[in-house]
Amino acid sequence: MPIIELPAQVVRRIAAGEVVDHPSSVVKELIENSLDAMADRIKISIYNGGKSKIVVDDNGIGMSGEELKIAVLPHTTSKIKKFEDLFKINSYGFRGEALASIGAVSKMVVESSQNDEIGSTIEVSGGKVGEVTTIAKGKGTRVTVLDLFFNVPARRKFLSSASVETRMVTEIVQKFILSHDVEIHYAHDDQEVFNVKKGTPLDQRIKTVLADVELLKVDSIFGGVRIHGYVSPPYVGRKNRTNEILFVNGRYVRSGLLMKAVEVGYAEHLKKGEFPIAVLFVELPPQLVDVNVHPQKLEVKFSDNSKIFSMVVGAVKKALALPSVFQIPQIPQEKPLNVSEETERGSFLHRSPFKNFEKSRDSWKPSNVQPQPSFNEMKMDFRKNSSQNSYQQERREKLSESRFLGILHGRYIACESESSLYLVDMHALHERILYDEFKKNSNPTPQKLMIPIKLHLNQVQKALLEEKEEEIKALGFEWSSDELIAVPQIAHPLDWKEVFIEVLEEFRLSFAKDPRDGFFATLACKAAVKSEEKVSDEEIHELLKKLDELEVWSCPHGRPLVYAIEFKRLDRYFGR
Repeated sequence: MPIIELPAQVVRRIAAGEVVDHPSSVVKELIENSLDAMADRIKISIYNGGKSKIVVDDNGIGMSGEELKIAVLPHTTSKIKKFEDLFKINSYGFRGEALASIGAVSKMVVESSQNDEIGSTIEVSGGKVGEVTTIAKGKGTRVTVLDLFFNVPARRKFLSSASVETRMVTEIVQKFILSHDVEIHYAHDDQEVFNVKKGTPLDQRIKTVLADVELLKVDSIFGGVRIHGYVSPPYVGRKNRTNEILFVNGRYVRSGLLMKAVEVGYAEHLKKGEFPIAVLFVELPPQLVDVNVHPQKLEVKFSDNSKIFSMVVGAVKKALALPSVFQIPQIPQEKPLNVSEETERGSFLHRSPFKNFEKSRDSWKPSNVQPQPSFNEMKMDFRKNSSQNSYQQERREKLSESRFLGILHGRYIACESESSLYLVDMHALHERILYDEFKKNSNPTPQKLMIPIKLHLNQVQKALLEEKEEEIKALGFEWSSDELIAVPQIAHPLDWKEVFIEVLEEFRLSFAKDPRDGFFATLACKAAVKSEEKVSDEEIHELLKKLDELEVWSCPHGRPLVYAIEFKRLDRYFGR
């Protein structure tokens, strides 16, 4: 079969298929163009799921007649002048393919004006470009797309029903409502869905999009990287990841790395099989992220996955650790705390319960607070981790000297001092103690098994065993073929097959922190006392003594160990 050069029209249709595969991708590309044109009001209307008609109308800077004629051609853009510009992109429509691709598979009309009187219009049908004509039009651009895929029947046949395509468009519009403070009107089949005004706070936009959910603020800066947004409180989960919505430099992305980081940040705050609600923004210098790895720009590649992963984990943990997360509701004080003041008190996970909790707020300010530079002024310095602030220490009460009240719900140690009631998560405390002990003996001695444990590993796991053989053996494991023959010598009965598989998973996530830390955390979690397990008063006292000696007041997964309720707060709450 002879090799031939494809006709230009066929090439355009193939290229269009990479950018435009559903009405939702048309809407996405057109809204991004509007944002690049500095619009702060965008109106989106679709009919029949966008298969019959899509209209996106904005009040952006518009285009002249000459620009309009060029804009509908392939590979035309105002964003890139040389190849190196691809690696410092701050805009959306940088490929110069959107209008050309849409016009190649639809009947498209583009109207644009740079003033409020005279504008220009052009029609493109199946890739055939018409002439520019003059029209009366207000400032901005309106793009009307009719009969999507009319000339590609095979592709049109694979479109879903109008209701499914409408849902996909709605989900895309939701992402822009969350990511941009602009006025957005959205309707399908002449029914208004969203009417969001410019200036609406992010938490209100989240509630508009995701229903009325409780939210915790996230805002951490690591050198030149800022991670901010909102997440759901501990133990509030969903059955899937659809509410994990992530943006990189304002662009919605589908990133398994970032989703995993959010979930690791929650650790045991969620039940197995549940996922958090998270609307998070990662802002970093554009040269550290490549958005040019997916035709629709939905995936990104970071210059250092490990550091970004750790930063997102740290930002989520910090938000979950704020004092307000683990305190009872209280009557407003004479001078209520605002969010920034509450944040200045520091992370509950990084301090112990103290007497005189209501002492002057000045004493709670972090010792290394620095002025917050603007994002453009920031330089990358991953060594500066703002979530690791050290807080001034006051004399803390020794819980081992408090009065033991009992075990609540089979898992919480309750004790009281003169000033406070303390609830201690028994499993989390024991887990922290064991974790610290395991880390001190960081090279466990292998112990031969009387009966080898049969392993059923997939090809990826087998490859990991071969690749990480020395590191895994250093943890005290030995294996032969598909059997585990030795395990670390630890005085706790464990499901070693399950532990071994989790160790492999730690090594598979090469962007995570030291896999040994994950291994010791897994051992500690599985060996620690469980809910409803019988524990003597002497063992409780020993746990509290070791708690008094701890420097880190969280389990290895980031869960808090102690919930403190001051009696004076209870008195205020009950009006005493």
